Amino acid sequence: MRVAIIGGAGRMGRLFARYFIQRGDEVVISDVNWEEAVRFAGSLNAEAVQSNSEAAGSSELIVICTPVMDVPKVVDEIIHDLSESAIVMEISSIKSPVISAMRMVAEAGGRPLSIHPLFGPGAGDPSGERMALIPISDEKYEVELARSIFPNASIIPVDLERHDRIMAFALSLTHLINVVFASMIAEENIAELKRIGGKTFRMQLLLCESVMMESPDLSAAIQMNNPFAIEYLERFASKYDRLLKYIRGKRKGEFIKFHHEVYSALSRHEDLSDSYRAMYRALRAIGNDGEY
Repeated sequence: MRVAIIGGAGRMGRLFARYFIQRGDEVVISDVNWEEAVRFAGSLNAEAVQSNSEAAGSSELIVICTPVMDVPKVVDEIIHDLSESAIVMEISSIKSPVISAMRMVAEAGGRPLSIHPLFGPGAGDPSGERMALIPISDEKYEVELARSIFPNASIIPVDLERHDRIMAFALSLTHLINVVFASMIAEENIAELKRIGGKTFRMQLLLCESVMMESPDLSAAIQMNNPFAIEYLERFASKYDRLLKYIRGKRKGEFIKFHHEVYSALSRHEDLSDSYRAMYRALRAIGNDGEY
């Protein structure tokens, strides 16, 4: 199969390009960074082309790995060049801004797939990973189509609104917390903090440093282009303000009551002792000396 990777010189584009090369597919790459696209394509024995239309026109599968807000523009560029029944797959982590463009693909006779890989480029390979699938027109067919492309991945169908609401928690909120944490860490003596900080700190530091590896464009899109993000961020700010008042006023009883209420609610869904043990297993895997 001939596979076009649009945005193929980016981090996720590279991951998917390697995946399809390893599968034995013919891969063609386009990217706004032409020189990098040529270098990367050469390293894979793939082809680099200068236009998205050229990449898409001769391909059976087109994988769009661009920033989320560029996806509609890319679809508009390629939609009249698609071969009959071409598969057009986009991998955005937020779906509200791209869903209309993917419906256009279906209306034009293409086969749309809206996939959200629930992993980052550090995974190296989609095999064995989880992917959310947001149905465009026929959920059952699209799930089977995704499974035919990624037979060793776990495909999880989820509707558009539910997906983006979950991402407001799983991405928008967690990223914001970690970006703020990282901004404070950057003002301190990091080597000393690593040497003396406890295990919980080390785990949080590892998370925040990993989040800061994301592209700034993606980080901004996660916060600003998810229509549900601000709702959850404001709820977080409200709870933070409440706790800050307890701390400033040394209102220990109210702080403890809040903690107990949260612990009780969370314990109904999770075995927190298992989570605590899992954190220690992860830290042992990182190394007991604090270096990672």
